[in-house]
Amino acid sequence: MKQDFTAGIYIKTEGYQDSHGSWIPGGEELVKNIDCDIQPYSQELLLKEYGYNIEVNKRIFIDDFEPDIKIGTILKYVNKQGVTEVYEVKAIP
Repeated sequence: MKQDFTAGIYIKTEGYQDSHGSWIPGGEELVKNIDCDIQPYSQELLLKEYGYNIEVNKRIFIDDFEPDIKIGTILKYVNKQGVTEVYEVKAIP
């Protein structure tokens, strides 16, 4: 089942201390948007195919290597129901 989406690549920014001494937590910064294919996936299939034993429910395919996607990168997209889904990259097989 192919599902074409546009997903935003976000990086986590570090927090900082402001001039009053208060800690301002980090956030997420948009790097760019990419076109991708998002498919359902399972932890069992991930373990069988790649040997990773981590919680997973989707996998994302892109046409070309994307250097901005690394472990810890946040991907956000709007699903077919109009709900924004947010995922953190845990592995890159």
